[in-house]
Amino acid sequence: MSLSIKEYLNRGPATSKEIQGATGLSQPVVSRQLRDMGDTVVKLANGRSPRYAATRNAFGGNDRLPLGMVDACGNTVLAAYLRPLVHGGFFIEPATGMPPLLLGESNDGLYGDLPYFLYDLSPQGFLGRKIAEEMAAHSDDFPNDPRNWNTNHIGRYLVSNGDDLPGNFKFGEQALLRVRRKPARVSDDQYPALADSVMSGVIPGSSAGGEQPKFTAFSSRSSAHVIVKFSPKGNNEIAMRWRDVLITEYHATQAILAENYPAAETRLIEKGGRLFLESQRFDRSGEYGRMSMISLRSVDAEFTGMGSHWPIVLNALHEKELIGWQHVFDTEMLWCFGHLINNTDMHLGNISLAIEGNVFRLLPLYDMCSMGFAPKSGGEVTPYGFVPSVPKRVNLSEDMVELSKHMAHDFWERVSNDNRISDEFKRYFEHGNPVDLMDRLI
Repeated sequence: MSLSIKEYLNRGPATSKEIQGATGLSQPVVSRQLRDMGDTVVKLANGRSPRYAATRNAFGGNDRLPLGMVDACGNTVLAAYLRPLVHGGFFIEPATGMPPLLLGESNDGLYGDLPYFLYDLSPQGFLGRKIAEEMAAHSDDFPNDPRNWNTNHIGRYLVSNGDDLPGNFKFGEQALLRVRRKPARVSDDQYPALADSVMSGVIPGSSAGGEQPKFTAFSSRSSAHVIVKFSPKGNNEIAMRWRDVLITEYHATQAILAENYPAAETRLIEKGGRLFLESQRFDRSGEYGRMSMISLRSVDAEFTGMGSHWPIVLNALHEKELIGWQHVFDTEMLWCFGHLINNTDMHLGNISLAIEGNVFRLLPLYDMCSMGFAPKSGGEVTPYGFVPSVPKRVNLSEDMVELSKHMAHDFWERVSNDNRISDEFKRYFEHGNPVDLMDRLI
């Protein structure tokens, strides 16, 4: 008994000639039946012999899930459709104005799993766990840790929460149809109550990655979207150490900006027994506008697969003509600076790129701090101690390494002169002074 075209395509993509051989149908009949199947079949570019693949419904939606991109003025443009395929994987079907980089490394829009730019939108870090716990409370099917979510969990979450995601994507029909609402303005005085709410399980604002406790808000002071990290309440050893780490993040930003390198604008606020670090979001513009933002981790996974540190991945992207040299050098400068200030958390998820035409560009730096001083995961607080050293360089000249040293020296001076640091940190500057150690390196 011969197979139907639908039955054959359920096994995987096939060319017209392969379909003819499997079904016994002539070329004109195959062409006509493929046309009659309409949107349930997608055409995949494959040189002179395109392949055809059957679609399926997914994530509680249909087989054609819209992907929008919001511009800096808040206007949403339909960029593409995500087409789930019966045999597994997904196809990105371009719409008007879709950036070519969404087609992926193969440039054909075919993905074995969720496209790299959608993986970035799944819940992550501290707030991600809060979201997962809330999803698990409403559905037994959702694990309460986002690290245990599969593709179906991520897709279902994005379809139901696709209108206020990191970066400038909107996913799913409901997200594109939902009426936008004016963001509620929040003052500094509300930060302590918001922090208490977050620690009790409430999730104010949109999701943001990273392990440190935080929330997102729209600041009434700056009229800008912000991410606000905060220290534990009180003056115990752990709280004081996290306060110190937040202070280093603030001064790292100031030192970077002083040398005209890109970094998020930050400020420190002391209220309600906590220290808050407010960072202005660079994936938001005004009340409604948004900007492209994709983590280097996701970009690396799709385009280079290096899985290494920042300079190596940026080098590989440049070799593929996906990013300019200036961004490669800037990234390595910041990488070197991070090593000199005891940042032990410079993973690929802690730096992001934006899509700009056919290439990527470096976004302002965030989460740059002396994370090596942070309390351990088990709560242990180790004594202060750090000897700055320059990491093995990839592209930097000696002059550029010297500039990174001077930037780090500026950072340590700023921190040592901040009267908000703990007494323990002050003693560290008196006896194991990193400013003096930097003097010897310069």
